[in-house]
Amino acid sequence: AVVSTQSTGADGALRAPNGAHQLTLAAQHFSVPVIVCAALYKLSPTHLCSYDQDAFNKIIGPENMLNFSNTKLHSKVLASNPEFDYVPSELIELFITNTGGHAPSYLYRIVSELYHPHDNDLDNMCVEESDEETDKT
Repeated sequence: AVVSTQSTGADGALRAPNGAHQLTLAAQHFSVPVIVCAALYKLSPTHLCSYDQDAFNKIIGPENMLNFSNTKLHSKVLASNPEFDYVPSELIELFITNTGGHAPSYLYRIVSELYHPHDNDLDNMCVEESDEETDKT
């Protein structure tokens, strides 16, 4: 199975379109390798978190899932439509990037080549930038 991704964490986990996690679980069950096609700009120095759905996911309107032409039904239905799925790296066999094929366990090495270690801590980076602006004045 070949899947795309919105972003890839440093640990090889995916933030993929909704339904990708179910697809990769089914592929694992039937021993079908899962290959992810993603350019290196989708590789993030941060680690994705499956349990923090508020920070990780985006809830969109259910209009694409449900037909609201029946107004009686509309008032009785509460639907959640997450835009993304978390896919753990254990379900991925291979990443194909613009530089070649890589195992999920090797992505941390690519991250260390692409990003400076200070890029991993975005909160401190913002504080450092505001300190630099203060020093200039």
